[in-house]
Amino acid sequence: MFNLSAQNANQTSHIAAIDLGSNSFHMIVARWDNGQLTLLDRLREPVRLGFGLQEDLSLSEDARDRALACLERFGECLRGYPSRSVRIVGTKTLRSVKDSSQFLAEAEKRLGHPVEIISGDEEARLIYLGVANDIAPDDRNRIVMDIGGGSTEVILGKGMQPRLKESLNMGCIAITKKFFMDGKVSEKLITKALIACLQELEPVKDEFLQAGWQQVIGASGSIKAVAKVCQANGWSDGTITLDSLEKIIAIYLNHGKVDAQIAGLSEDRQPVFLGGVMVLSALFEALELKQMVAADWALREGLLFDQKGRLENHDIRQASVDALAARFHVNMDKARAVEKTALNLLSQVAPNWQLTAEDASKLLGWAARLYQVGLDIAHNDYHKHSAYIVQNVDLAGCSRAEQTQLAALVLAHRKRFPAKSFPLDNSDLVRLAILLRMAAIFHRGKIKDGLPTIAVKADGRKIKLILPAKWIEDHPLTQADLETEQRHLSDIGYDFQLLTQ
Repeated sequence: MFNLSAQNANQTSHIAAIDLGSNSFHMIVARWDNGQLTLLDRLREPVRLGFGLQEDLSLSEDARDRALACLERFGECLRGYPSRSVRIVGTKTLRSVKDSSQFLAEAEKRLGHPVEIISGDEEARLIYLGVANDIAPDDRNRIVMDIGGGSTEVILGKGMQPRLKESLNMGCIAITKKFFMDGKVSEKLITKALIACLQELEPVKDEFLQAGWQQVIGASGSIKAVAKVCQANGWSDGTITLDSLEKIIAIYLNHGKVDAQIAGLSEDRQPVFLGGVMVLSALFEALELKQMVAADWALREGLLFDQKGRLENHDIRQASVDALAARFHVNMDKARAVEKTALNLLSQVAPNWQLTAEDASKLLGWAARLYQVGLDIAHNDYHKHSAYIVQNVDLAGCSRAEQTQLAALVLAHRKRFPAKSFPLDNSDLVRLAILLRMAAIFHRGKIKDGLPTIAVKADGRKIKLILPAKWIEDHPLTQADLETEQRHLSDIGYDFQLLTQ
């Protein structure tokens, strides 16, 4: 999430990433020094949050308590870390919870940092980033798969770049809940579980098969657990094959229950292991895989490298914003002009409003580049179309919360301030919206003689805009727009004064 307050903008050489998965919660801490990441600590707890997702899409009390107790322990390790150095994401289960706001608020209290809900597409990108930084680089196509508790991500890419990404609604907990919750295993249940997974893969498998690959890599707990079982039983050096998966399934069928004792299988993985095996078997069958090797790194390491990129100003979100603007044929000359004016205004008021130089600048600048995307749909109320697109499109690198902030600024850039749909309690975001509105006014029409020197002063809810008297006299439409803006801002409690000199 964007950190807009300058009060929390401290620096540190340590960075941390937390992955709140449907099966396990993971935390990883690293030191960032001289452009290198050194891993310092890892924590993992099998919270099984996915088992607590009820039919009405609420979280059970038990699952909520387990999760918050874990986050309390994680939070002890994060004391003193500035927000820019910590990234915490929730995946499939938290994406699915009907109203996660209360849980997220309680989680933030225990962690001392906000939790971001990321899309399946973003989860897939981060998994690929983690795996790509773990293996030797080459120019071959590779397919990467990650079986989580609630979803499975399949990504095809080359080098550091993912090309195809899919997040599928099947995971080790999801399959366990649906087919093996009573602890029994039978030929019929195995067949049903496999068919359900194959049905989930059916709409996407052909695109992957047509693209082709030369390398198959698995990531995260379920796949690494299968690799350990293969090695412990002497079936391979840890390489996974369809034959080894069939041997595992045979062990369960002979035992008749999910609590089968298998060499190499840890006790905490046992309750969900068969569910993961069924997903992996379906992946092998649908994608015609011969073998797979397991990587050590996945989502949380991807989070670390993504955070490192942001701190080094190699932020993928910038490329995502520019790609979206190009896709919807934004007039980039105008967008850059609005961005330049908005950032000029921000630089003048940031100290008094205690806004960060970095995150506030990024959010405001990206909103300036995207506020016109709705024009590609219709001119009438285009700001509403723009906001809908920004809120709902997949923007690589952005969490749901970040896209919500961007969409709010885009929606609020013109006409009356959208008080009913804007988070007015977020004063930092309101103030960025005001700066974007002012910048948009100055670039509403084409001003042939250019803009004058614009001075702005801010003190709490009082804003003074100072312009040359002669320039205002020569531009009556801009003056009229600014006077209208005085009325709009007074509606939300801001005193906006237009002064001349």
